[in-house]
Amino acid sequence: MNSTLTHMPLRGREREMRLIREVLEYGRRSGPAVLSIEGMPGIGKTRLLQEAAALADGLGYAGHHPDPWADPRHLRRRTVPARHTRGRPGRCHAPAGPVLVLVDDTRRAVDGPPRMPFAPRERPGGEPVVWLVAHRPGEAPALPAGLTGRSERLSLGPLGPAHSLSLARDLLGAPPAPALVQLIDQAGGHPRLLIELLTGLQEEGALETVDDEVRLLTSRLPARLATRVRATLERFSPGCRQLLCVASLLGCEVVYEDLALMLRTSVSALLPALEEVEATGVVRNDDGRAVFSSPLLRRLISDSMPDSLRLSLQREAAALRATAGLGEAPAAGPELSEQQRVLVGLVREGLTNQQIARRLALSPHTVNYHLRKLFKTFGVSSRIDLLTAAEHLDASGRAARARQN
Repeated sequence: MNSTLTHMPLRGREREMRLIREVLEYGRRSGPAVLSIEGMPGIGKTRLLQEAAALADGLGYAGHHPDPWADPRHLRRRTVPARHTRGRPGRCHAPAGPVLVLVDDTRRAVDGPPRMPFAPRERPGGEPVVWLVAHRPGEAPALPAGLTGRSERLSLGPLGPAHSLSLARDLLGAPPAPALVQLIDQAGGHPRLLIELLTGLQEEGALETVDDEVRLLTSRLPARLATRVRATLERFSPGCRQLLCVASLLGCEVVYEDLALMLRTSVSALLPALEEVEATGVVRNDDGRAVFSSPLLRRLISDSMPDSLRLSLQREAAALRATAGLGEAPAAGPELSEQQRVLVGLVREGLTNQQIARRLALSPHTVNYHLRKLFKTFGVSSRIDLLTAAEHLDASGRAARARQN
């Protein structure tokens, strides 16, 4: 994790830190304990473990073990000044006290149980050991056998909108303008996705600060974000990637039967891929539907496909929709009028309804009316999705003209 980010305030995790403190206090006063922290990649598990290590130092823990699979001599011990020790004058040593063990990557469980310089429940001196184990949904925490004591489980979800904006202000140094706020909302409260988004926009000069607010200058997503998503997809199985790509074209909420229809199979045959998809945290199961955790992730997955493949899949979905009753997906859209193209262009510039109204000499109410009509035409509910649909429409038109030539 970037060292700059670790020094920023921890946003939106007050409840989680209260539980971590409670478990650490228990370990200091009562005995061994285990806290498992479940969450999708990038949701903030590592940052919580770092905060827990710092908190343990403040509570008088003897030290923490950041990597129980490494050499057991690498225990990070807390030292105290010589005047607080009973040893020889001027000498520092590690005080007695409980030890915190951090496990941040359960995939390493294939290497066998953690190697510790002491029993999993307590050190030779009798001080208790507290385990904090981060793991992904669908994976069991990697723990050695024989653990006893208090056991707690923490499910780490997305940040709320207010905390996402606070994180954005921390990164940008100023509040975001309305168009940028809408893009931030598309991240769905996913901290790493939000950080990569804003960092990439800054690197590419896509943001500017005007009148003490940060404005978005383009609708294009940063290249580093697209690269990260493609690399993440490559780590999934082919079946998982296929299911995610097809689902991304069908909508933010996709009925399983529609996915099976597109993939020419049955829902039961999709079960292994569906389980893997849900374990990634990219989508969740909601009463027979696959719901994307973030509209921005859905857009990035869709954009990860070559234009020709994406357009072919969109045409295939449209044909199945017409013949087999496939649920509605975002429409490719009709040809836009000149007035609509101008309006989309001003939205792409990041202008507010009031600014667009001044530019076109219209009332804000009229601008809002025309935008709502465009939303309905494309089957979208936000400016970001409108711009994405318009870009796909332009790409489709270019492809059609190229085939004619």
